[in-house]
Amino acid sequence: MNEYLPFEEIKRLNALKSYDILDTLPEQDYDNITQLAAEICQTPISLVSLVDENRQWFKSNHGLTARETPRDYSFCAHAIINPTETFIISDSRKDERFAQNPLVTGDPNVIFYAGTPIVDENGYALGSLCVIDNVPKQLSESQRSALKILARQVVNLLTIRKQNKELKQNDERLRAEIAEQLKIRAALAQSEARFRSLIDQAPVATCLFTGKQLRIELANDLMLNYWGKDSSVLGKPLAEVLPELKEQSFLNILNTVLETGEPYKALNMRAELFIDGVLKSHYFDFTYQPVRNKDGEVYGVMDMAVDVTDRVIAQQKIDEAQRQILSSFEQSPVAIALIDECELTFTMANPFYAELVGRTPEQLIGYPLSIALPELKGQGLDDLLRKVMATGKPYITEEKAVVITRENKEETIFVDLTYQPRRHSNGTIFGILVIATDVTGQVRNRQNIEASEARYRQFSQELEQRVDQRTQELTLANEDLVRLNGNLRQFAYIASHDMQEPLRKIQTFSSMLTQKEGNQLDETSSHLLQRIGAAAARMSSLIRDVLTYSLVDNSQQKFARISLNSVITDVLETLSLEIEQRNAFIEVNDLTELQGDKSQLIHLFQNLISNAIKFTPHLQEPNIRIQHFKKKRNELPAEVQPVSNAHEFHQINVSDNGIGFEPQYLDRIFKVFQRLHSQSKFPGTGVGLAICERVVANHGGGITAHSKPGEGATFCIYLPGEI
Repeated sequence: MNEYLPFEEIKRLNALKSYDILDTLPEQDYDNITQLAAEICQTPISLVSLVDENRQWFKSNHGLTARETPRDYSFCAHAIINPTETFIISDSRKDERFAQNPLVTGDPNVIFYAGTPIVDENGYALGSLCVIDNVPKQLSESQRSALKILARQVVNLLTIRKQNKELKQNDERLRAEIAEQLKIRAALAQSEARFRSLIDQAPVATCLFTGKQLRIELANDLMLNYWGKDSSVLGKPLAEVLPELKEQSFLNILNTVLETGEPYKALNMRAELFIDGVLKSHYFDFTYQPVRNKDGEVYGVMDMAVDVTDRVIAQQKIDEAQRQILSSFEQSPVAIALIDECELTFTMANPFYAELVGRTPEQLIGYPLSIALPELKGQGLDDLLRKVMATGKPYITEEKAVVITRENKEETIFVDLTYQPRRHSNGTIFGILVIATDVTGQVRNRQNIEASEARYRQFSQELEQRVDQRTQELTLANEDLVRLNGNLRQFAYIASHDMQEPLRKIQTFSSMLTQKEGNQLDETSSHLLQRIGAAAARMSSLIRDVLTYSLVDNSQQKFARISLNSVITDVLETLSLEIEQRNAFIEVNDLTELQGDKSQLIHLFQNLISNAIKFTPHLQEPNIRIQHFKKKRNELPAEVQPVSNAHEFHQINVSDNGIGFEPQYLDRIFKVFQRLHSQSKFPGTGVGLAICERVVANHGGGITAHSKPGEGATFCIYLPGEI
């Protein structure tokens, strides 16, 4: 063994070798399991694969001629990494671990693989029960469950193999020793002392009962241990020492041997014994041998017993596993039936099969095919069954038309049908496994599709002509729209600059007039000049905001990987004077990186932070908090409907302690020129939040807010993450 292997792998390999299974001949029990796995999962190949240090070796290789492959190419070596889960590769060609694997690129072209680990009682994954196909596919939940049940059956077979080997070795040794002891006893019959020593030293539990009361004359330590007693019971009647035997058959059998002189042998016989005050079940192989005196008279019975409790319990587990497999048939969502060779009689039919043929399981099980389903006569199905039994070759067909009777009416159904021969351990065929899948709906749908294809092709041709015509019209319209948008942007830029010039002159002249004639103006004239200056300033601010709004255009944006932390830093630097004047406190959590247009995102956060400061009463210091969260698409608020297809979004909250607003005005605040307050109270143009909404929309996201009057406001921005 490679000394550089991990310690756990060394222990796993030792566990595998302890079963003495590698390089053994094929066995029917394992072949039955792989055959059943292939049938249930509908794959051409199924393997019981055991992974040793350098290879994967197949104890059973249904549908594959090779008995082993190198471990380096093994799918099963991956399957045993997680002993609790079924390892599934739907299409190995799309998996970088296996795309260049010789078993994928060459024979046997492993495209689909599903392997359930074979895990022994100590938790070591010895290999896997796997199914393989050369086309991509998936397994249903019931098929996965069936694979796990069958994998446990493989473990049971391995465990029984190991136990049987040990028991056989013990049994052979014990039989040899017993035979030798019997020879010794015959040779030393005249010496009672030597006879007692022989019993005491016997390698199997041995005792001697004498007289009609069946007194315990001799009993070695093994027998006393079986009884849970000590040597103080010697000389006492068996019924007194073990009163629980009065309700069992052993005392009667001993008396019969004593009376008739005929020995009695039993295998796997159950005995209920009180051990440490608890009544427990044990199983024994034993022999009651009559003991004669020199005159040939029977005076006692020699009892030689072997405790086979472990072996019997192991067999019971196998029987239970078989019952579970039968139960899985009953609960399988696939129509399954078992037909015996004798008159083609149903021995099992699950509810899905019975429903498929318009019967109940009780109307099928125990009846020949000709009686249970008389309408099948003349359809050739019985001939196919007999042919499978005669040749031993499975029969598989797709979309076979079958006429059955449902509710006293004949009905044609279409089924995918499999007839699989069932064999005894010696290879002889004794029945057929029938697996049927109702594909009537698929056939009907295909017929409907074929019937409508001609109409669809004609409609498609007409539609293509209309689409071509409409495409030409839309192309011309788009060209006009692009030209119009360019003209609008040029107009907005020129108009804003042409309008800003006279406004600056108005502000300059009114300021000069106030400075020059301020002392000579009356109160009314002075007030009017102030209002002229303020109006010009508001008009200038409005023009700038309108220009900004018109230039926030997704056709002009330049996306790149940017840091929101960097964006916030630039915004705070721009607003530093305003922040200092209001003594504003701004808390910024660690934000994220995303794809976006930095200049537009600066507009977004500059407007939100500036608004938060502006809408905080002057006697109150602004307190602003910026937080970042991640949200799944299905966690977004109902009013947020982003156009991005991203599965995850970045949520950035900008919260303040300002005056807030009524929730009913949420649908107004993001519209252009919409204001909730007068200019005298809170100056502004009503364009800032509209710019925010356009920036977020350009990035494929959404924006909303929640607030109450006097309790501040929180604006929630949702920008797409990775798609």
